Order: sequence, then C-alpha cells, then structure tokens
Amino acid sequence: MNDAHKMDNTNKIVTIIGLVLEGFSAFFLLMFLLVWDQYMRLVSLAESDMSAEEFEILVDLFDVLHIVVIVTGIILSIAFVVNIVLFSKLVRGRLTEQTAKKVYLYQAIWGGVSLLFNQITGILYLVSGVRGFNNQREETDIREGI
Repeated sequence: MNDAHKMDNTNKIVTIIGLVLEGFSAFFLLMFLLVWDQYMRLVSLAESDMSAEEFEILVDLFDVLHIVVIVTGIILSIAFVVNIVLFSKLVRGRLTEQTAKKVYLYQAIWGGVSLLFNQITGILYLVSGVRGFNNQREETDIREGI
C-alpha cells in the first residue's frame, strides 16, 4: 500500500472522541433496555390516580416507546460496530486515498443522521468527515515543538 491515506491529527482526535461518545451512548441505551422491565412497577403506583382507560393508554404508550427504544438500540449498535471497523482502519492509515475519501463521505453522512439523536457525536463526525473529504489539513503541526 504505497498510497495509504494518512489521517490529519485533528480529524483523528475528533473521530476517536466521536467513537468513544457513540460507544457510551450505545452502551447506556442497551443498559436502559435491560432495566426497562421495571417500568410496570412504577406505572402500577400511578394506577390508583387514573381511570382504567387512562391506565391502558399509558401502558400502550410505554409498549410503543419500548419498541422505539429497542429499534433505536439495534440501529445504534450496528452503526457503532460498522463505525469501529471503518474508522479504526482510517485512523491507523490502512486505507487507500480513494477508499478513505469514501469513508469520510460516509462519516459526514452518518454525522448528519446522528444529529437527530446524538448531537455531539453528529457534529464531531460531520467536522471530521467534511474536513477529510475536502482534504483539509492542519496549518501548523502542534507537536512540532515537543
């Protein structure tokens, strides 16, 4: 691989921070799903203050919310695994320039999509993806004087 892509230090740091934050969000969402079954105990406490119809609506709402959280958790977990594989290859310089440009484009698109549910990670991926796709480099090397 003579034409291996070397990732800019700023993009590398931003991507790694994004991966860490995305990992935390996927992990805590899955932990939330493990605790989800306890919600009926909380709902049953409020049953005495509601009519039977209101209680059924609340239970149905929780069931729908449960499905939404499961689907979101599955999507986030799959995306996190894909991002770990792609971005770790990008960070380590194991991609060609052409493939790296495609990964940067994917990173920017995923950053835009993830703005809907994780704004910090979305912004980090957008910045790194757009900078990498446009081949923007640091103006000065901050480690030069060290």
